Amino acid sequence: TGLNRRMAQIERSGIQVNSLIISREEKTVYLNTMGFKLTEAAIETLSVLAEARLDDDILNGADLEALISGRASADCDEAAGATRIKRLRDALGNQLVAALLVKTIAKKGYMLAIDKQVIRVV
Repeated sequence: TGLNRRMAQIERSGIQVNSLIISREEKTVYLNTMGFKLTEAAIETLSVLAEARLDDDILNGADLEALISGRASADCDEAAGATRIKRLRDALGNQLVAALLVKTIAKKGYMLAIDKQVIRVV
């Protein structure tokens, strides 16, 4: 399938993310030259992670949920944010890409594991 070919390309190139473009309008994320269609919720999660990465922030599940829902962090559940991360990883459709792109930092939270210079939100 096309997806398998794309995954093979990524594995060969060792996942050097040269560009991550998030298009809210198209609900698509472009990882290097590959486009992944995402749900509104997944795009939102990725956008918040991208903004946090630009600020060198690590977000825990409650912070992530707060930023997306607009509620106070104290009123948000760690598990709700974790669920958003899981759904984003599922939407990216491949464990390799998802694990390399969205890093879990033990006891701290989540961050995009890419150079912030390559991120663009359009």
